[in-house]
Amino acid sequence: MNNIKKNALYSFLFAPLLAAWIGTIYVLRQKVPLIKKINAVHEVAANRKHVISSFFNSVGLYFWKLYPKTWEPGLEPTKEQKREQRKLFGYNLRIEHIIDNDPQIIKNSKRPTVFIHGWGDTKGSARILKAYCDVLPGDIVTFNFRDRGVIFPKFQHSSLGQLPDVLQALYVLKWTKDQLKVNAIDLFGYSRGGATTINMIAVLNDKTGKYDDELARIGIDELERKKLLETIQNGCIVLNCPLIDLNITAEYRFKNFAWEALKAFATVSKYELDGIQPIESAAQFEGLNLKILMHFQHGDHIVSNNKEAEFYKRLAYHNPYSTFIVLGNDGGHLHTHCALSETIHAFKKMYDGSYDPDYVDQYRHEKHKNKYANKLLQPGDKVQECIEGYYDLCKQSA
Repeated sequence: MNNIKKNALYSFLFAPLLAAWIGTIYVLRQKVPLIKKINAVHEVAANRKHVISSFFNSVGLYFWKLYPKTWEPGLEPTKEQKREQRKLFGYNLRIEHIIDNDPQIIKNSKRPTVFIHGWGDTKGSARILKAYCDVLPGDIVTFNFRDRGVIFPKFQHSSLGQLPDVLQALYVLKWTKDQLKVNAIDLFGYSRGGATTINMIAVLNDKTGKYDDELARIGIDELERKKLLETIQNGCIVLNCPLIDLNITAEYRFKNFAWEALKAFATVSKYELDGIQPIESAAQFEGLNLKILMHFQHGDHIVSNNKEAEFYKRLAYHNPYSTFIVLGNDGGHLHTHCALSETIHAFKKMYDGSYDPDYVDQYRHEKHKNKYANKLLQPGDKVQECIEGYYDLCKQSA
């Protein structure tokens, strides 16, 4: 009984002290200023400092300099694999493995990201985004599409995310799974790469047999399709200003001559007028458990700002609690990745990917400041209102 009384007395005496100590720590933490992280590209764009040196450094990294310490010993594509790529696709995909050496990153080494580049671009953009834009934490695997080219792609090989692009990306996805021996892969698709990502998942999830022959040609049978879908579901997906529907883009850019422009493009490329479009593929994800973050920019004059709400609704229909939107206003299609860098780390942490804890802290402290920008949104039925409302705010502040 005496022990009980003593414990009660100690509790009575020390409880206020404990509460005061916790309160003091809380106040001190609130007073510690948050050191804001800003990716290097946004810093140069915002402050106009070191523009020339940054430009030359990035050009060197993009075109010639491999990212430091690429490839683990014994994992680089063999001569036989390169010959296989030329036989299947007519070229060497130039698969590259970028290893994350940043001690700041909390890294999931068993879950690399496959980076899928845009049209008029090359795999070099993966090095730039990783080095300067803070949107590719962890290890990266990237490659060149056959139509690769800076500004001027090789039109004769272009399909803008349709089946030829899908098959090339699928080859790299399978290669990554087998060669790195992982059962989870994140996907990051920029522009045309975003279209390819969505169409690729739809092709794997197809139940009609429409793509069986083409998939078999690159070594993907029914069992392998299930394994690849499982690998994608174990990771997460980022769509960076994705091409949603080339018909919509053509209408935006060519107005009344959109159909004629598409027909002309189809005659000189591998693009098919009746081929798969991401906005249609987005409705074909039944039975899949996907984690998706899509990033749209105000003033995107490359792929236009139409049908984004419809695209979200179709993707979120089967995954309503794991489909997010981030809206930004930092440059349009060729943006600085400011909005995305401030959110992607919180998204990756949520689903056990690689992330920078400083960005996660920054997101937690600052997400309340803006109604829509730089914020993970699950707008549901209000998606149209959210997107239009944010774009209206951007126009008013311009």
